[in-house]
Amino acid sequence: MCGIAGIYEYGRSEGRVTPEAVTQMRDRLAHRGPDGAGVHISDDGRVGLGHRRLAIVDLAHGAQPMFGEGGECLVFNGEIYNYPVLRHDLEGRGARFRTQCDTEVILHAYRHYGDACVKHLTGMFAFALWDPKAARLLFARDPLGEKPLYWTARDGTFLFASEAKALLAHPRVAPEVNMTVLESYLANLVVPSPATLYQGISKLPPGTAGTCDAGGVRTWRYWDVTTERSFLDVSLPDAASHVRNLLERSVQARLMSDVPVGVLLSGGFDSTSLVALLRDRAARTSTFSVGFTDAPGLDERHEARWVAQHFGTDHHEVTVSPRQALESLTTMVHHQDEPLADPVCMPLGFVCALARSRGVPVVLAGEGADELFWGYPGYVRVMQRQRELRLLQRLPAGSRRFLAAAVPRSRRRRGFDLMMGAVGGRQLPIHYPLGMPSSVRSQVLVAHPYDPPLIPPQLTGDETALQTVAFDTQHYEFTLRLPELLLMRIDRFSMAHSVEARVPFLDQELVEYAYRLPVHHKLDRDRTKVVLRRALADIVPERVTNRAKQGFGAPIAHWLRGPMGDALLDLLTAPAMRRYFRTDVVADMVAEHRSGRAHHAWFLWPILNFAVWHRVWIEGESADELTDRLLRRCAVEAR
Repeated sequence: MCGIAGIYEYGRSEGRVTPEAVTQMRDRLAHRGPDGAGVHISDDGRVGLGHRRLAIVDLAHGAQPMFGEGGECLVFNGEIYNYPVLRHDLEGRGARFRTQCDTEVILHAYRHYGDACVKHLTGMFAFALWDPKAARLLFARDPLGEKPLYWTARDGTFLFASEAKALLAHPRVAPEVNMTVLESYLANLVVPSPATLYQGISKLPPGTAGTCDAGGVRTWRYWDVTTERSFLDVSLPDAASHVRNLLERSVQARLMSDVPVGVLLSGGFDSTSLVALLRDRAARTSTFSVGFTDAPGLDERHEARWVAQHFGTDHHEVTVSPRQALESLTTMVHHQDEPLADPVCMPLGFVCALARSRGVPVVLAGEGADELFWGYPGYVRVMQRQRELRLLQRLPAGSRRFLAAAVPRSRRRRGFDLMMGAVGGRQLPIHYPLGMPSSVRSQVLVAHPYDPPLIPPQLTGDETALQTVAFDTQHYEFTLRLPELLLMRIDRFSMAHSVEARVPFLDQELVEYAYRLPVHHKLDRDRTKVVLRRALADIVPERVTNRAKQGFGAPIAHWLRGPMGDALLDLLTAPAMRRYFRTDVVADMVAEHRSGRAHHAWFLWPILNFAVWHRVWIEGESADELTDRLLRRCAVEAR
């Protein structure tokens, strides 16, 4: 696991890359790789590649940039889990290896398969490979989007990096807000790729590769599971057996490490499953949990302790107080690079720091299981609404109109929506986008329209719509929530503390299989993850299997009624914010929330993240200075 950065002067014949320019970009990523650093400048001076290393596999070797037999130069971030098999295949084709690390496999795969090498790699990765003979740079991101890659092309200069902050270290890149996607950010809690909240900076989508040469930049999608639109014909017992085999292989592959491997343990089904699968595969497992001093409803540490005791793990905990949350606010946004307005970012940072402090630089996490096996309670509501709407549409038109008129809109909004859908045949959104609904966005934003946000799937009630609804829902999750939010946050806040996070539920073969399982294998009325629960029934305790899903969160509603609310109000009254938000409206929302008259935390959190991000990355204020100022302000308010 590492940080990569680079420069290619592809359209400027007079352009020359200096080691200093590459080093400045590279060292913005020092947290991603504290164990080593390297820079390479091409013979013609037009290409510079930089690398920061977190040593996980083949500790004595594997330094980067790494060179191939034909002079190719590679910088790589991630892990190739199928590299032993791929290495054996390449050796049969005449390849000769100098190291035991997976980085070298990419170089040989490129020599044998060219750009198609990305289709042979199973793992999490982002890389850039300079081919001097072709005068071309190949870059790629893994299929699910576990590892990020940002890039920009300006006046014949191509820049790339693991994080946007490295691009901002280059003199050609001045930070500027991308106004066209601000509403999309508020609606989705993150800006969907390929755009970012920085004007002119792009985020390579998952499963995408690209090249840069004298003709410019070209990108293409090499893998996309969401194109699948048919269910597999398989029984539940057979599906459960195959899921179990694939998951066991995935966990085994993700134990590839020359350093200790632990588990981020919430006590829920997904993380407990990982602990259970590790029981006979590793020495005593280290587990790590996070809780809060002031949010018993969100604190699952008692369940995590029970799981740790049940499986005999070496368990560690960290507790986050409101003051610690405020102190870490600007640091959190600094590591986000562009706002990820998910409150989970904060506790995730604390628990990853705990793992690193206990000497465990690799952790397994349960991300992806809910999206792949339908673990969210919202999926139950989706299918219930679809069934209800379909039944209503079978009634005579007169009966539908009578029922619709009989349901007061103000008292039973859900029933009213269903009736109106049945009467008018209009589509109903399955759920709001992740963040602010349009009614709130129109109140708080200064200007309209912005680029429209990603629209969630729609319910139609059609007899044949169940399959469409199922695949549309999965498409939404795998296009937005999973790669742009969940995987970005686990990457950012593990790497912020020099920890590598691996997600076994997102093994490519497992995803390709489970994505196409019939709905009733995942959801049976109000029971979620049916096939996964059956697959692991013999190793996951019933206490965990039968627990209602709680979800990993943070007590932002409580925090925003305390000192963090003072911080929000202070940031929003700044003149710079009046360009984007109606600060009087937002101030009223803050007052209503703090008084307890309304619950606006989920709407205020994205604005707070944006305001801190703007101060740090657009206005250039030091994160430490901003933290000190906010703490002083809160101390004054507390007197």
